[in-house]
Amino acid sequence: MACLIKISEFTRRVYGDQGSHPARQTIVRQCKLGKLPAEQKGNLWYIKWDIYQKQTGDDLVDKVLGS
Repeated sequence: MACLIKISEFTRRVYGDQGSHPARQTIVRQCKLGKLPAEQKGNLWYIKWDIYQKQTGDDLVDKVLGS
């Protein structure tokens, strides 16, 4: 089972509490496009944190490893 975290928690973990980070809408768009491992529950999006941490940055490798 994937570890799901809210978008606010995702931005805190990835970008920290200070400084600039992408807008929530940008992250939601990345979820919808499949660029972030995410799951929608109702109107809310949750990031699959454990899967995100394992990503390599190579789309093909990530698809194979994510299967």
